[in-house]
Amino acid sequence: MVDWTDDRIAALSDQDLKNLLANAERKSVAELAAKCQAEIDKRYALKPRKGPKPRTEVKEFEHEMSGQLAAVGKEMAEKYDLSEETAKANSAGVKGFKAHRLLDAKGFAKLGGMQRDGSVAVDRYISYRRGKDIVTLSVFLLKDQPIEEHEFHVIAPKALLDGAKPVAEIRPTATEAQKQSADSGLAFKDLPGAAAAFDAALAKITA
Repeated sequence: MVDWTDDRIAALSDQDLKNLLANAERKSVAELAAKCQAEIDKRYALKPRKGPKPRTEVKEFEHEMSGQLAAVGKEMAEKYDLSEETAKANSAGVKGFKAHRLLDAKGFAKLGGMQRDGSVAVDRYISYRRGKDIVTLSVFLLKDQPIEEHEFHVIAPKALLDGAKPVAEIRPTATEAQKQSADSGLAFKDLPGAAAAFDAALAKITA
């Protein structure tokens, strides 16, 4: 019979150690089983625990912007009645109408389709729908671009925006499959300017 000293047990690979433990338990060799378990516990304690990965610079930016967009949304919700109930009441007769939640379930900006399918680095937005019209405010960053190249987009029907451009000019990389929520939009480098345009569009759609 092999003399399973502590040193001999410590020299085993993880798999051999597990096999030895299983054999010791099967044969009811309690002392050997206890030694194997002690070695396994020791190895587990020495292994570095896998903590959450630190956010990348882009992810940190996305998180920060999601919070800032949400703050704009909450400010607009205090200024206008953006409740789902009112949206539904004012959209009677619109087939298949589905009210938009202004924010996501955690109270941040929602995840846009172009980020969800991996075609852009950041696409986070807040939105409101009444009838067939949708107004959105988003932060947008193309893939492989420095964070400084991000833009804020207000996308809405042309009648709700002053100086609106075709949405294809605002988001030229969007494909037919990535259909945008309206045919017109405005691009801004600063959030306050975009928020003001979003505010003006909401004033019209809720009037």
